[in-house]
Amino acid sequence: MKNIPAIFSLIVLFSTFSIQASAQYFHVKKVEDENELSFLILTGKTPAENLINTYLQGQELNLLPGKQKQSYFENIAPAKGSTTGVTELNYQVLTNSSRVFSVEINREYTSGKLNESSTVYNFDARTGRFIQLSDLLTNEGYKAVRKFVIADRKKRLSNYLKTAKNPADADATKVYTECLNSMTGDDLNEDDLKFGANGLSLTRKSCSGSHYFQALEDEANVYANQLSIKFLLPHLNDYGKCLLKIKSENCLFSPVTALRKGVYKGKINQMYPITLLITYLKDKSCYGTYFYDKYGKPIDFSGTIGKDSDLLLKKTQSDDTKSKPEVFNLKIMADGSLTGNWGDGEYTFPLHLVTF
Repeated sequence: MKNIPAIFSLIVLFSTFSIQASAQYFHVKKVEDENELSFLILTGKTPAENLINTYLQGQELNLLPGKQKQSYFENIAPAKGSTTGVTELNYQVLTNSSRVFSVEINREYTSGKLNESSTVYNFDARTGRFIQLSDLLTNEGYKAVRKFVIADRKKRLSNYLKTAKNPADADATKVYTECLNSMTGDDLNEDDLKFGANGLSLTRKSCSGSHYFQALEDEANVYANQLSIKFLLPHLNDYGKCLLKIKSENCLFSPVTALRKGVYKGKINQMYPITLLITYLKDKSCYGTYFYDKYGKPIDFSGTIGKDSDLLLKKTQSDDTKSKPEVFNLKIMADGSLTGNWGDGEYTFPLHLVTF
């Protein structure tokens, strides 16, 4: 009987471990090289995991899953004899549940000078769909939350500027005064969004984008907002309530007639598979990368959204004089898919791209 407490402790320990293990919805594998580059791969074969891997690898590694020749980092690490490229890359899984998969990617890039940045990515664990703040809110709810967040940040930044009277702060004062004026036009979908047990965290990108101002920015504390479930509740749609575990039924997102960040897949002329990533979207402009699936080589593009949901995407011209211009003339359909044609100045073929 003396061993009962020890046995009980082992049972509790095992149970705790089992709960923690089962809480990890996706199995995450770490890949790394001999330098300071590491990245995550979801090892499952579900459509959701494939989409998440496709977006993350396409955006961060300039790579389609399975298309690396020698290393996952071959397209981003500095070439031999060069100092230009990603010199440090790591990640932190923030949420790994049956509803949401979130990861924060931290990177250092050198190109004459050192640049540090980080991005938080959120995905629907059931479908692999990219999640942004406005997906969780009603239209009126997004407007209300945006109005509150911007007013709060402007108030905090204004208060900070009133205290910045040291002559050494002159440069910072100029930067933040300009930032104060530009905050009015902020799109909260560009913020880093984090899911928490008690609500959401929103963090704006740096006003300066410079290490020089980092200490001042930490002191000013104008970028982050903690939004409690109590505050959010009147503004959430059913999808948002489900992802935040306020409602227990299946988290279903209603398609919208709008371009959105994420993975689009289709075939040119029903013959040539292509994967297109929308990675930046603001107002009537977008940027991203596309891959011909057979080759897996990244090709950058820029795009404009016109009237009647028309979408024009153009391949970013390179220094290669033999490279043909490629243009996508598409229309955004009611279900969010893209339909139209692809052309390279010589041939024009039909194209239909679906998103998930």
